[in-house]
Amino acid sequence: MLEIEPIVYTSAQSNERGTRPRVATLRGYVASDTRCSQVRVHARGLTLVGAMGAGLLASACATTTPTHTSSLVQTASPALSAGVTAARAGTHALQVIGAPSALAFTVVLPPGWFDLSGTTVDKYPETGKPRPVLGLSVWDVGQVVRDPCHWQDQAFTPGPSVEDLAAALAAQKTRNATTPTAVTLAGYAGEYLQWSVPAALKSSTWTDFDACDLSSDGVDRDFVSWFANGSSQNDRYEEVPGEVDQLWVLEVNGQRLVVDATYSPGTSLSQQAALEQVVYSIRFGVR
Repeated sequence: MLEIEPIVYTSAQSNERGTRPRVATLRGYVASDTRCSQVRVHARGLTLVGAMGAGLLASACATTTPTHTSSLVQTASPALSAGVTAARAGTHALQVIGAPSALAFTVVLPPGWFDLSGTTVDKYPETGKPRPVLGLSVWDVGQVVRDPCHWQDQAFTPGPSVEDLAAALAAQKTRNATTPTAVTLAGYAGEYLQWSVPAALKSSTWTDFDACDLSSDGVDRDFVSWFANGSSQNDRYEEVPGEVDQLWVLEVNGQRLVVDATYSPGTSLSQQAALEQVVYSIRFGVR
C-alpha cells in the first residue's frame, strides 16, 4: 500500500464536489454546459444530464444513467439535491466519468456515504449548501489546463501514456504537486501524485474563487483541474481553498484513468483513513 503523508491545513471551508458541465471552447475542445448541479457540482447540484460521466458538469453527467449493482436507500429528506441518494454500506457500482458507458468500477463504502448521480461517492451529501469535501470519482481525462485559475484557452491534450498525463498534472501551476511515483492500485500499474488548491486563494462565495476565470454560465468563477474525455462531458473543478486531491493515474485494460480522492482542509486523519479504505477497495470492470 502506498504510504501517503497527509497535507494538513489550518483553515477550513466547506464546498461542493467539483463536477459540472459547461459550454466552453478550449483550443478546439468543447464541453457541454447545462450546469448539472452535479457533484454538487456546482446547485450548483448533481444531476445527470443525459447520462460526473465526465467531472467532481452534468459532470458526472454522462450520456446515459448508469445501472447500480448495489442497493440504494432513497432518502426522504427534501434537503438533498436531485440525483443524490444514501448508499447502503457495502459494494457499490459507479460510472467512470468521460469513459464509454460500459466502463465501470466498484468501491466498498462504509456506512453513511452518499451516491451523487452514479459517478461520485461522498461522505457528505449535496444539499446546495456549504459542506465539507470527502469523496472519490474516476475520470477518463481528455484535456488538462495549464493554469487552473486562469483556465480559459489553457487546455491541451497530454501525450497518450500514463507518464504523459501524470507529468501534465504535476506541472499545473500553483498546485504544489508532488513528483509522480510508480504505484499499483487494484492490480493496475500507474503513477501517483498529490496536489492542492492554494490555501490563500480568496473565495467569497461557496465553490467560487474570486480571481479565477468566469465560466460560461456567467456566474461561477471556477478553479479547473481538467476536462473529461468527450465533447459533451464535464470538467473537474475544485471546491474550496486548501482542498487536497490524491491522484492515481492508471492504465486499466488499455484505458488511461485517473482515480481522484479529495478532501477539504480540516478533514481529520480518521476521515482521511476512511477515504483511503474506499480508494483501496476499488475494482474495475465492464458493466
